[in-house]
Amino acid sequence: MAALSTKPLILVTGASGFLGSYVVYEALEAGYRVRGTARSGKVDLVKKGYAKYEDCFDVTPIDDVASSDFTVALKGVEAVIHVASPIAGRASAEKLLDADKAGIKKFVVMSSVVALTSPLDPRLGTNYEYTDQDWNPATKEEALKPDAGDAIIYSASKALSEKAVWDFVEEHPDIDVTTILPSYIFGPFAPGFLIPEKNLTTLSTNGYVYSLINGSLLPNIGVGSVDIRDIARLHVAALTPQGDAYKKEQKRVLVPREIIDWKAVAEYVAEKRPELKDRLPSTDGVANLSGPFATVDTHGAKELLESFIPWQETILDAVDDFIRLEKQWSLKA
Repeated sequence: MAALSTKPLILVTGASGFLGSYVVYEALEAGYRVRGTARSGKVDLVKKGYAKYEDCFDVTPIDDVASSDFTVALKGVEAVIHVASPIAGRASAEKLLDADKAGIKKFVVMSSVVALTSPLDPRLGTNYEYTDQDWNPATKEEALKPDAGDAIIYSASKALSEKAVWDFVEEHPDIDVTTILPSYIFGPFAPGFLIPEKNLTTLSTNGYVYSLINGSLLPNIGVGSVDIRDIARLHVAALTPQGDAYKKEQKRVLVPREIIDWKAVAEYVAEKRPELKDRLPSTDGVANLSGPFATVDTHGAKELLESFIPWQETILDAVDDFIRLEKQWSLKA
């Protein structure tokens, strides 16, 4: 039987998701007792994935993170890591209020690098370095225009959602919040993340990697990439932060990222996993990715983690995990 941890009980929302499951794993490995939230239909699968942790882990069903009652989920909890998506504007702030009523004062909240900038941002293409004081200049009105593209709508929604959290914090200065702002997240699945049957909707952004090994050369992602293991560790490390970056009233962690070129990725996978070469898309005649790309001040993240995983390791570990899963899926076909 697993020994009961003496560390606090924390709540991780979205425990059945690509990132949430890894946050659960990293928190358990760090010695925390963890309660996850998941939709009712996924509760049993999440319990099964983390059964070895026994009394250190439990799951509470939450079917709608924006409107469900969190009373049971918050009982006995000392801190919340909120990674469930989407963070629905004011609804998210209201859930923080529920937690505040329960006496919880520490939160780590998932945001996005696009809360800093958008495709309309005039600072892009210049030598400007984004800091934790910067915000995506896109407005709600711009996002609601009939001709607004998906990128504008998504980036504006992430900025407005995070601003709603900070508006709440300003009204409740006794609450300690850290937000994490990653780019696209790739990498292997958490050890407790179970995908018993082929279901591409569960893959999240890792679906890009699976598309690559199924013959699709993807459009380049200008905002960059980061390893899921690093993002999960950042969320857990932010529970007990050290360093000057975390003495601020508004703690926003801008994450180091790498601009990955999908042509280079395909060629790298072909080199390192030659048995997959016939599955990969052709890169003949395809130009390499070129800038300009935004520069981001990431010293705060580097105070939380000493090093970050390079994209080559991220991609290969994700590819190897998909091959493992395909073997499992084929046995059930």
